[in-house]
Amino acid sequence: MPESKKRAEDAESSRLAPGVQEVLTPIWTARKKILTFTAAVAVLTLIVNFLSPVYYKATTTILPETEKSKLSALGQFAEIAQVSGITIPGSEIARLYPILVTSESILRSVIEKTYGSTQFAEPVNLISYFDVGGSTPAEQMYVALRIMRNLLSVTFDSRTGVVTMNLEMREPQLAADVLNSIVQEMDRFMRQKRITNATEQLKWIDVRLKDVQVELNAAEDTLKSFRERNRKVSDSPQLMLEQERLARRVLLHSTIFVELKKQYELAKIEEIKNIAIVNVLDAATPPVRKERPQRIKNTFIFFFLALVGSASYFALDAMYGAEWRKAFSLFKRKSVS
Repeated sequence: MPESKKRAEDAESSRLAPGVQEVLTPIWTARKKILTFTAAVAVLTLIVNFLSPVYYKATTTILPETEKSKLSALGQFAEIAQVSGITIPGSEIARLYPILVTSESILRSVIEKTYGSTQFAEPVNLISYFDVGGSTPAEQMYVALRIMRNLLSVTFDSRTGVVTMNLEMREPQLAADVLNSIVQEMDRFMRQKRITNATEQLKWIDVRLKDVQVELNAAEDTLKSFRERNRKVSDSPQLMLEQERLARRVLLHSTIFVELKKQYELAKIEEIKNIAIVNVLDAATPPVRKERPQRIKNTFIFFFLALVGSASYFALDAMYGAEWRKAFSLFKRKSVS
């Protein structure tokens, strides 16, 4: 390689890869502008943070349901999860909690309830609290549902099956009250599903019991008639075989009847149960500290970004600004021509 070409490449490399002093010099020269800009950004960020509404986050923890029989209706959906390889005992229904909590079936009742608030003299529902606009109740409910879903977050721990629910509101007591109301509505909804399913099971089992009772009576009568007609069956293999067949038929219908009777009694017990379905580990309590805005943290972040950004701008402008402006001027002349 010729010496002149090598020197030219070294010069180009040194121009493209500036040294530390070449970078720091323009930054030091423009230090007042950099600090002024950074301070302005920090002050503006602090003002915005102070003007932003304060939100408090309430939290509640729910343990997984361990008895699937308590919720047979939703348990059918839980079987679908097993297709995906989910095998954690007692957590199948808990995996549905994030979907249930944000559903309209749960949130509608929560929104329509009234709560005490420092902003109102009398308890109000969340539509009034959020000051939701809309020409019809349906539109107001739609907007309120969207607001609630934005403020509400639900996480599911796949290792433990524990569900954590968080709700952010502008009042700490209100955040706890609304979140506890959500848990209560979940429990009511799931218990109602269980009771409804138990009632349907009772109806089906009752009808089936009557049918099986008729079939059992008919089988018993047939066996009775056979034995009355055939006092001695030990001398005839054919008669012995027929008697065993009829006896098996009676035993089969008797077994089905006994099992259905057990299920009928269990369904009756399930229908009148009034125990909590949602196992709350930690109920929501009014938070003592605000969740957002985090004024110091946000101000520091924007201060740092403004400092780095402005310093980089002056450094790059000093090293490549002339070339960029020249290239832009040429491009602009070509575009005009």
